Amino acid sequence: MNEYQIVELYTGLMTNNAIFMAVNIFLLWMMFRGVNIAHDRGSNLIQKILSTVVSSCVIFFNLGVWGNISSTINNWAFSMSQLEEISGAGQAFVTRTGASGYADPSLLPADPVSMVFWAVIPFSLIAGIWMAPNAED
Repeated sequence: MNEYQIVELYTGLMTNNAIFMAVNIFLLWMMFRGVNIAHDRGSNLIQKILSTVVSSCVIFFNLGVWGNISSTINNWAFSMSQLEEISGAGQAFVTRTGASGYADPSLLPADPVSMVFWAVIPFSLIAGIWMAPNAED
C-alpha cells in the first residue's frame, strides 16, 4: 500500500466512527434529558432501575467508540510509519502520534483528561437518576 491508500482507508474509518459517535452523543444527551424530566415529574423505582441500565449501556457505547477512535488514529500512524517513503505531513502525523505498534480498542481511555471526563459522566447520570424525587401517585 502507498500513503494515499492508507489515508483513504483510515479517513473512511474515521468518517464511520464520527457518525457513530454523533449518534452516541445524541443518546447521551437524551439520557441527561431523561434525568431532567425525572427531576421535574418524579420517578418510581422501576423507572430509576431502567434509566440506570439504559444510561450504563449508552456510556459503554460511547466508551467503545472513544476507544475505537483512539486505536484507529494510533493504527493509522503506525501504518504510515511502516512505509518506505512518506510525505512531510505524514511524518509529522506519525511523530506527533508516537505510535509504536498496532493497538486494540479499549473501554478505558488512554489519556488522563478523558478518564476524568468519562468518570464524571456516569456519576452525573446515575446520581441524577437516583436523586430524582419519587413520582406522586
